[in-house]
Amino acid sequence: MSSAQYAICVLPGDGIGPEVIGCAQEVLQALHSTIDGPRFTFDHRPAGCDAYNETGDSLPSETVEAAKAADSVMLGAMDVARLPPTAIQPLRAMRRHLDVGASVRPARSYPGVPIPAGEIDVVVVREVTEGIYSGIEYPVGKDGACSVRVITRDASTRTAKIAFEQASRRRKKVTAIHKLGALKLTDSLFLESVADVAASFPDIEYETKNVDACALELVRWPEEFDVILSTNAFGDILSDVAAGLAGGLGIAPSGCVGENWAYFEPVHGTAPDIAGKGIANPIASILSAALMLRHIGEPEAGEQIERAVSRALASEELRTGDLGGSATSTQITEGIIGFLGEASAVGD
Repeated sequence: MSSAQYAICVLPGDGIGPEVIGCAQEVLQALHSTIDGPRFTFDHRPAGCDAYNETGDSLPSETVEAAKAADSVMLGAMDVARLPPTAIQPLRAMRRHLDVGASVRPARSYPGVPIPAGEIDVVVVREVTEGIYSGIEYPVGKDGACSVRVITRDASTRTAKIAFEQASRRRKKVTAIHKLGALKLTDSLFLESVADVAASFPDIEYETKNVDACALELVRWPEEFDVILSTNAFGDILSDVAAGLAGGLGIAPSGCVGENWAYFEPVHGTAPDIAGKGIANPIASILSAALMLRHIGEPEAGEQIERAVSRALASEELRTGDLGGSATSTQITEGIIGFLGEASAVGD
């Protein structure tokens, strides 16, 4: 299938991060022996709250250089809420150092996983460097504060291109999200930038939609959406809505991509209440690894993992507590690895 070897920089993170990222590594390592897939080496580097407590640095420069030198990067959840205000926000800094501007978050329903609405298969592409999360905040007198929403043509265009490229490989539809009535200047610039990109993809159906209407329709008619394109905060919220409609954050992968670098991570938190108990759901991390494989040019291996995950989720015995089961992280991982071999044997 593939004789290639890849060097992956791993930032395990905090809480359950090291556990679930470890499970994803096991699945990646199993690819070669089960389906004659690619090989991997892993370089673990510190980042996050635990790293800060140990070294005084939440994102050491050595970690950044290792990430840039690797073929790709895998991240575990980081407990940024426990970092002091003076500490570097590691995810924000990592995005800047790796020049990644778009978050790609697929959400799809799986057989056997309860869903609150109809079948869903969407990708939310979100600009992640600016918007209301620009980091520009300041006090206004004693009893007020201001946060600045930054929108630029360059960032909007870059993210739009990724959204349309995603749609070209899927069902060929992009929905751009805005709140034009309230955010006239910033969302006008965003939509102008997106429209310019849309003109270069004449085979892609393009529409715009108010964010509140999108939230309602995503719940009522999720099958109507393919790729949702948005600015930072709107996409942050809508991608969690989509994840909830698909079954929860435990099965929600993501990747942050740019022209030269990318990193891949589950979107759930550090879950300190279950850290170390071996019961965390590793599927979001494993599916993030599948996204990484597609990004680095190993789509067949990525698809094999996704199919194995689908088979595992269809089995009631292979579900963790967040999905109504009692399986351990190890049982889930071993089950998925077993289905990798089965998928290869039957040619599925």
